[in-house]
Amino acid sequence: MKDKIDELNNKIQELEKQVEELSKKASERDEYHDKYLRTEAEFVNARKRMERDSRDFVKFANENIISELFPILDSFDSAMQQMENKQKESPFLDGLKMLQKKFHKVLEDNGLLVVDSLGEKFDPIKHEAVMKIESDKYKEGCVAEELRKGYMLNGKVLRPAMVKVSSGETKENEDKD
Repeated sequence: MKDKIDELNNKIQELEKQVEELSKKASERDEYHDKYLRTEAEFVNARKRMERDSRDFVKFANENIISELFPILDSFDSAMQQMENKQKESPFLDGLKMLQKKFHKVLEDNGLLVVDSLGEKFDPIKHEAVMKIESDKYKEGCVAEELRKGYMLNGKVLRPAMVKVSSGETKENEDKD
């Protein structure tokens, strides 16, 4: 009987050792699994970051060349405005208008948009105020006159619009009230 008890105690000790080893291995497995999950998450995040950076690079790759076109665009638009004021209709003017539309279309297709200004509430990110003027037409704090167009590329302001901001009604109209 004593031998049987000793044998059972030995088996119990052996089983306890096996349970302890299995517990250690389970703990190691859990640790490796956690490391695997963290590494996988880091990899997924790195891939997303690279994809985002790649998209941004493509989105803004044309930024420098488009910015260099602004003076040409301004001159062309100004010349067209002057010609339209002087001449009513001519095949030459019609051809230039078509060329101007194509030029603007190419820029739009590449993500360039004109900043809306006239009548809009002044936004220091989109607008550069050069002065305040009295205006019956526009509320105080709104853009009353645009001196130079502003442009955005894919939601990023490349050049703010140069504007005059309304200070409210003229003094003559205020006195009448």
